[in-house]
Amino acid sequence: MHNDTTPAAQGFPDHTAGGQRQWVGRNASLYRSGDAVADCVFFIHAGSFKHYRTDETGARKITCFPARGDFLALDSIGLDWHPCTAVALEDSEVYVISYAILRQQLTILHHLLALSIREMRTGTVQMHQATAEQRLAAFLLERARHTRLEGTPPCYRLPMSRCDIGNYLHLSPESVSRVMHHFKQAGLILLENRYIALLDAGAMETIATAAHPASPHAARSPFAISHSSTS
Repeated sequence: MHNDTTPAAQGFPDHTAGGQRQWVGRNASLYRSGDAVADCVFFIHAGSFKHYRTDETGARKITCFPARGDFLALDSIGLDWHPCTAVALEDSEVYVISYAILRQQLTILHHLLALSIREMRTGTVQMHQATAEQRLAAFLLERARHTRLEGTPPCYRLPMSRCDIGNYLHLSPESVSRVMHHFKQAGLILLENRYIALLDAGAMETIATAAHPASPHAARSPFAISHSSTS
């Protein structure tokens, strides 16, 4: 469920070719809402980011957590000012890819933009129709697919806070913690600090893709519990 970014396209010859390497320290901004667009996009070579927009009241809404292999600032193409802010969740490395380089790869650029728009629309619909368990299960599965797994059992680190996860999933931080605990008690995950291992990815996939409870054809998940949403 990515918004405003998209995974690296298959067939792109070299994401770093002609690009300038840039380090971004933890909690530092790559760009902020209102900054002038510099006719470039960013390819994340290492690390991860929090990408959010700010509404008229000053409230932040996280749109995605782009990481290695993703592009940033695709949503700024054609604009004068960045509509969102990208902050590094950990020490990260990006390559600055100019529009001139992208113009040499028009087919890939069009693919990236179309995929980004499609995922944004699909993700928005799925987010509002899913239960708290479905949202969190899908999120954990996505992060596992998106992250280099290490150790036995294979695990990965969640660099974002529970508050940030809740903001992104339209859940309260308390709901995120309760569902995490429920998954742990059910033997679906191991959780230690910010490291997580999926012990039963199949069961998590079943939860994530289960029919919406309001549907007459929905089957109730054996792990179903009630959670309040912040949305």
